[in-house]
Amino acid sequence: MKVPSTILRLVITFALAACARRDPTSATANRIENAAALNGARLELVEEGGIAAISTTRTVRHDDRAFSYVRRRICSAECPAPMDSASGILPVTASDSLFNIVWNAQPGTLKDDYGPTPGGADLITYTLRIVLDNETKTVRADDGTMPVAMRRIIDAIHGIITAAR
Repeated sequence: MKVPSTILRLVITFALAACARRDPTSATANRIENAAALNGARLELVEEGGIAAISTTRTVRHDDRAFSYVRRRICSAECPAPMDSASGILPVTASDSLFNIVWNAQPGTLKDDYGPTPGGADLITYTLRIVLDNETKTVRADDGTMPVAMRRIIDAIHGIITAAR
C-alpha cells in the first residue's frame, strides 16, 4: 500500500513537533529555589572604552525592580551631564527573568579578572558587579576575553534595560 506523500509529510511533521515540544515547567527547572537569596540582590554593569571613549553604567535592583542607565564620555573629576540616561521600574517578569539568568550562570565560578585582549586597545572593558545571596562578585573582562557565562549575563542586562527604556 502506497501512502500519499502529503499524509506522510503531515505524520512526520506532527511527530517532529511532538518530540520538539517543551514542557513549560521544564524551563523552570533551574529556577532559584531559595527566594531569600535574592533579598538585596543587585547588578551593576560598567562599560568603558572603545574608540569613542564612552562610559555606560547600567544598574538593576531586585527588591524594588528599579533600573538605571547612564551614558557619558569618560571623564575625570569634572564630568559634564550625561549624553543619555533613563531610569524606571522593571516589570516583575523581566526582573525575575534577569535574576534567574544571572543565578543560572553561576557567577561565583567566574574569575575576578580575565585581563585585556592583546592589541585590543579600542575594545570595551566590562566590569560586572553582582550582589546575590549576601555576597558580592566583581568580574572584569573585555570583548575578547569575556567568558560565555559573563556574556550571557551582560546580554540579558542589555536586553532587559533596552526593552524597559
